[in-house]
Amino acid sequence: MRIRKALAITTLGAALTSGAVLLPTASAGAAPSAVTCGNAHWPHPNKDSGTGTVTSGSAAVHTGPYGDCAVTAYLNKGQKVTYDCYSRVSAGKKWTFVRHPKGASIGWVYGKYLDDGGATKHC
Repeated sequence: MRIRKALAITTLGAALTSGAVLLPTASAGAAPSAVTCGNAHWPHPNKDSGTGTVTSGSAAVHTGPYGDCAVTAYLNKGQKVTYDCYSRVSAGKKWTFVRHPKGASIGWVYGKYLDDGGATKHC
């Protein structure tokens, strides 16, 4: 056990003296700090009575209106959804908060994957 500990300390010391910097790394799927995800950050009142259909083979549903937000589900091509409202993010991309036709919240879908581009009422 002492040998392993000594070897670990020696390796760490060598890395530090050689100029290597040891920093914790963010996970590959982590959203940049400027992006806020989750329903607490993106309230979505039901302002739109529109409906639409998923046109992509599999549209990702996100926790916020950004591609970097966590994916919670995928909607199949042809899935009908109802709209609450939309948000345009800094890149100008339009995201719509969608629901199942029977009322259950689903999440944020990029407008490109909806047949009519998504909701017409801003959140």
